[in-house]
Amino acid sequence: MTIIDVRNTNFKYKDKLILENITFDEASPVITGLWGRNGAGKTTLMKLLSGQEREVSGDLSVLGAHPFNNSVVSKKISYLREDHYFGKSWTVKDALYFASLFNENWNQEEADTLIEQFKLPRKKKITSFSKGMHTMIQLVIGLASHSKVTIFDEPTNGLDAHARKQFFQALKDSYDNDPRYILISSHHINEIEPLCEKLMIISDRSIQLHKSIEYFQTQGVSMMGNIEDIERVVKPESMLETTHIMGQSKVMADISLTKELQVACEQNNIQLEKAVMQDYLVNITS
Repeated sequence: MTIIDVRNTNFKYKDKLILENITFDEASPVITGLWGRNGAGKTTLMKLLSGQEREVSGDLSVLGAHPFNNSVVSKKISYLREDHYFGKSWTVKDALYFASLFNENWNQEEADTLIEQFKLPRKKKITSFSKGMHTMIQLVIGLASHSKVTIFDEPTNGLDAHARKQFFQALKDSYDNDPRYILISSHHINEIEPLCEKLMIISDRSIQLHKSIEYFQTQGVSMMGNIEDIERVVKPESMLETTHIMGQSKVMADISLTKELQVACEQNNIQLEKAVMQDYLVNITS
């Protein structure tokens, strides 16, 4: 059974088109990163996949069913929003209890282990938590749910470096023990890159790219040298950004870092390196 199957899907809010002709599918468990600028439609896509919104046209299937208002499939989907709601009087113990009711694959042992690892006080009200602690309880629920589709929205917001490292290791361990579809929306692509097997880029209301992480690790280069020499190596239409410094030109190009390119740059006295992924993504979505 295909895990995710989205075909020509559109979504409007009032008269404004938010997502247009969204099409992608996933047949196997995978950790996918979701990246896009503010307002690109990431949150709307996550709401559609989790059944919190309904498309205006097109076809959308999650785990073989339409997720909107579907109580059966919703127990197999976890969507941990950046501003995830917890009751005003809820403690950590309460949050875990209610999460266990709504997630059919709930793993209490894993939840207990993560609560201890993150040093979260079980009897303290969540409303009194710091931003980082609030994020941590969301992460515990997301991992311990073992939902066949798990969606994290900006999961590292408010976490310090140590807590981020703990979370990434916990996610990797949990996925290795129980592979499932995990979608991680983040502005900080450098943080989630080591975890992801795929990356999805949303721009101008549509999915611009949905490829293996290896593609993004080789695509996009930075070149420094004489502009005439650079133009002999790369076509102008592939140039994303050009700056001039002390008689030299620095060019970011949307081409792959290959052995042939390295040889050509050496022959033309051009300094070549892989472009920083975050900078590359910003440029291709400009």
